Amino acid sequence: MPVFGRLETEVAAKAPAYKFHEVNGKRIHETAKICPKYFQKIDLKEGEWGGEGSVTCWYFVIDGKDVMFREILEKVDNENQPVTYNVIGGVLKETYQSFKFIVQAIPKDEGSLVRWTLIYEKLNVDVPDPNAMLQFGIDVTAKIDAYLIQEELEEKTIA
Repeated sequence: MPVFGRLETEVAAKAPAYKFHEVNGKRIHETAKICPKYFQKIDLKEGEWGGEGSVTCWYFVIDGKDVMFREILEKVDNENQPVTYNVIGGVLKETYQSFKFIVQAIPKDEGSLVRWTLIYEKLNVDVPDPNAMLQFGIDVTAKIDAYLIQEELEEKTIA
């Protein structure tokens, strides 16, 4: 019997929503540079960086372990700013029948709110909820936010 689940969290950020959306979409290849503590590398296997239908392999560290997963960039909504990734291989497929990440940057008066949604189907009832992946999203958001704020300061200095 399938066991479906959904986890969500929202993280307040100082950087504008459009900047987060860019990093989660067309600038995704920069993530390893932005967050080297978390991502070792990201390889493009099919398509174009940030293009719907593109396939990437992510090599990263979670809970102190080196892991990999392969995913398809399923949807990029430039109007409402969610980006949807569908995991098709690697560590998450060992315990989940299906697994999607949705990252949405929501504009606020100052900064943005970054919403992480994990939608999954466990292989069996004994599989734990992916709380470590949700925490990973929170931690990565903080690193990306710091990077984007620094990038914005440097742009203002140059201008």
